[in-house]
Order: sequence, then C-alpha cells, then structure tokens
Amino acid sequence: MNFLDNISKKDIEQYDDKVVMIKDLLKENRRLVSFVGSSQSGTSFFVNTIASFLAMQGIEVAILDATKNKSSYFIYTKNEEVLRRTATESIDNLSNGIANGIKVNEHLTVYTSLPAKYDTIKKVEPILQTLLKNHTLILVDCDFDTPMTYFSYSQEIYLVQTMDILTIQPLTELLLKMKNNDIQLENKIRVIVNKYVTLENVSEREIVSGISFYNDPSMSFMRQLLNKANVKYCVVPFVLEAYTKYLNCVANCNIDVRSFPQQVVQMLTIIANNICPALMQNRQNNNLANNAEEVM
Repeated sequence: MNFLDNISKKDIEQYDDKVVMIKDLLKENRRLVSFVGSSQSGTSFFVNTIASFLAMQGIEVAILDATKNKSSYFIYTKNEEVLRRTATESIDNLSNGIANGIKVNEHLTVYTSLPAKYDTIKKVEPILQTLLKNHTLILVDCDFDTPMTYFSYSQEIYLVQTMDILTIQPLTELLLKMKNNDIQLENKIRVIVNKYVTLENVSEREIVSGISFYNDPSMSFMRQLLNKANVKYCVVPFVLEAYTKYLNCVANCNIDVRSFPQQVVQMLTIIANNICPALMQNRQNNNLANNAEEVM
C-alpha cells in the first residue's frame, strides 16, 4: 500500500497551493531567515537582539520559536498569566491562519509555546503562510530538531558557532542532513563566529573550514558540505559587558539592545543589513526624508 493512498487529491492540491503562496509571498519584499547552532553558542541571543534592533528601525518583525526548549516562552511571557495563555496558543493559532502572538512592541511579535508542546511546529506551510501574510521579516530560532522544511524555505541560514571546536561536529551533521534533503547550502549559509577569542592554534578561518566538511565520528568518511573559500562569515568578539547586559535583559524579560556596547551594536547592524538590505535601505531613506522635512 502506498502512503499516498490515504491522502486525497484535494489535500495534495491544497498543500501545493500553500507552497506556491509561500514562495510568492517571499518575492514581495518579505524575508524568512533561520538561525541555528549548538547549545550555548548564542543562537537565541542573535535572534532576540537582531529582532529587537530591526523592530527599532520600524520593520515588522516576527520571531518564531521552533526550538524544543522554547526559551522565548520564558523571556517574553514576563511571568504574566495573560501572556502565558497567548504564548501557549500562538503557534496553534498560526497553523489555523490566526496571527496572535506576544506583542513585544509596535513592530515585534513573538510566537512560541510551552516547551513540551512541539508537534504543532511541524505544520510548516500553514504556519509560514500566516506569518508571511502578517509580517515583513520572520526570524526562526532553530535547533537540531527543527523540521528541515523551515531551512528549505529560508532565504538565509545563519550558523552560530563559537571557538569551541568540540561543538562543530553536531553542526556539520545537521548540514549533512540538510544537504541530503536537497537544501541548497551554498547560497543560503552564513556563519557567525561568536564569542571570538584569540587562540594559538585556532583562527576564525579554521572554524569556518571545520564547518565546511562533515567528518564521520569513526573517521570512516568525509564529505564536503561547503566551499570554504566562498562561505560568508562575520566574527563577533567575546565582550563580557555585552554578555552581562544580555543576561540582565533575560532576567528582566526585556531585550533592549540600546544598552549594549557600541562594538556589539555595530556587529548587529552589519548582520541586520545583510539580512534585509532593501528593508534597511528603505528605512534609512525614509529617515533621511523625514530629517529633510524637519530641516525645511
């Protein structure tokens, strides 16, 4: 018996329509970007701070928490019962065409759920369709269990990697899985070398090179994943003040990048310009126009 026997022609047509609609929406100056990395690499840090930074520019941003531990649930619900109820139902609602997440501010909305509730996130097409109809930029906070389809639809995939070489292998295993699912890595992958410190025998280029190849743990085979010479990457230094500020933001349930050190804000600006150059340029042009009107 073929597994398709249980799927009606109508179901297949509706699925195809949703796929087409997602691709059409992404052509309308909307952006879908995923972030993923090993535990403690700083993935959620970049999702939260970049989302906050871009929302400050007036861009309509949504965070989709597609991780199992759902750190967004604990940060953005602020221990308030009303926000907890909203969070618990927000991804379920997305899959049913309703965009009702936690409204952090005028331009930032967060969609998350209870950590134990994971099945709904697998309804990728209806979730993305709803998000793209209601927001300009979607940042997906991913882990190694996030459904592959999110990476497939993403226009860019940011790999967050520290100088800890022991955490590279599981990341390359995920990349191999992507490659085996026919996800075009060369055009999508960007690397953030996070918490960079100077080491005697390891440089940022060697970190990027390590990510570019999958080595089987038994060393029985190696497979090239990326052309290491062409991988786009940026280096974010370890700044104790920034780390402390972020921990305070998390503890206070309020991500505010305005309090961050200037060198970190500069890196967030670079990444933000890379994620949505057209949107940032439009915003800058609008600011210039507004300033000119004020002068006149």
